[in-house]
Amino acid sequence: MSKQETLDSKLSNRAELQELVDRNIIKDPSRFAPAIQKQVDDLARRQIEDNLRHKIDNRPTRDELVENNILKDSSVAPALQQSQAALEKSQLQDKMEHKIHDRPDPALLVEHGILKGDDIP
Repeated sequence: MSKQETLDSKLSNRAELQELVDRNIIKDPSRFAPAIQKQVDDLARRQIEDNLRHKIDNRPTRDELVENNILKDSSVAPALQQSQAALEKSQLQDKMEHKIHDRPDPALLVEHGILKGDDIP
């Protein structure tokens, strides 16, 4: 295969300009003149940097996040926080089951005048 045939083959398989623009390989030449394109890109990049810098400078402190119940106030290592939360949940569940188990009988509540006879389930 000659050099000319190879070149013709490669050129026939070359992607179209719009396909390259759609795949973000090149900038759309119809939007801005090439001399202005770099300035437009630099301006967009600076706007993004300024926006991110503003958000970082104004982000809430850890204390504010704890106060708003976004973070948990914990002195436990992060690797153990999930286990701590599971333990606290289990302890609360045990406590509630114990309280339900030890609650007085409805008949006893009627005797003490806390419930009326027709309030018994």
